[in-house]
Amino acid sequence: MSRNNFDLIRLSAALQVALVHALAHLPGAALPAALRTVIEWFPGVPIFFFISGFLISRSFERNPVLRQYALNRALRIYPALIVCFVISLVSVAQTGYFSTTRVPVSQLLVWSAAQLSIGQFYNPDFMRHYAVGVLNGSTWTIAVELQFYVLVPLLYGVMRRPAVHGRAFEHLLLALIVVFVLVNQMYVHAAAAHARPLWYRLAGVTFAPWFYMFLIGVLAQRWFESIHAALHGRLPWVLAGYLSLAWVAQRVLGWGFGNSVNPVLFLALGVVTFAAAFSRPTLSDRLLRRNDVSYGVYIYHEPVINYLMATGLGAPWIRLPLALAVTLGIAYGSWRLVERPALNLKKHSLYPHGAAPGAAQRSRMT
Repeated sequence: MSRNNFDLIRLSAALQVALVHALAHLPGAALPAALRTVIEWFPGVPIFFFISGFLISRSFERNPVLRQYALNRALRIYPALIVCFVISLVSVAQTGYFSTTRVPVSQLLVWSAAQLSIGQFYNPDFMRHYAVGVLNGSTWTIAVELQFYVLVPLLYGVMRRPAVHGRAFEHLLLALIVVFVLVNQMYVHAAAAHARPLWYRLAGVTFAPWFYMFLIGVLAQRWFESIHAALHGRLPWVLAGYLSLAWVAQRVLGWGFGNSVNPVLFLALGVVTFAAAFSRPTLSDRLLRRNDVSYGVYIYHEPVINYLMATGLGAPWIRLPLALAVTLGIAYGSWRLVERPALNLKKHSLYPHGAAPGAAQRSRMT
């Protein structure tokens, strides 16, 4: 696992999410129908969950010291998230929204505490009339990701029991995947009758509907050698197979994509992600030179979209490229000034981003 393209894949996934949101919310934003369809066939959030399962399980296996594991995870999530929240508030204030809206101090404090801890899905009433009505809706996945982080030590704690070593642990993973696929399908099919109640919306920001995606990533990491032998260097064939399956799934079977992608399609998407990570595995370092701006793109794109909507800045045809350009610029600044310095404080990092690109051959995991 010394070299891979996960940074490039995560950036592509973040841009996919940003594009889908911009097309949905920015008046005048448009892409050719065929291109938009193909973009929707590669939902970014499920890709993130698969990669997270792969990388976080590998990281914990390499260094299972809980204190260091927790610190490393916090350094990845919170410094950039805190700065993003502050900048997002400033952007709202700059539009004049707060001067025309009553902001209860109690709600502001609760919202701030939620955004900077584990409740990123919470949106206060006083933000309901700002642009799309949610300042940064994408961050609900951070709450889910944090739950994954907590569950990993518990999962590996079970593995340490004598009866669950080796193959038995992988059998347990398979059983859990089946269970949580069923949970996912119950959640998806309940939407038609229960989408509005609070309990259903809260269920959607727990780990339960999405945990099978993370666990498939864990299993792929555990079966790395076998899967790598089958898939590395074969991305063109794997991609062609996935595109054919996606076309049939959408046009013939009527299956959906997005966050609630059908589990069969998600498994195929995981295969594509794995093949992309280990086909020409130095491509990411050559293109990005270890600048991992994916997290910045993910957390900043909605505040940027909201700001453009609130201000009406730019002609309709330019708002999509403008939103992406501004998001990428802020994400790069976040990477250089906030995220990379924070990641350099990590110990036992699988992929030290502060190293020169040429050092990637020595260690390529994050």
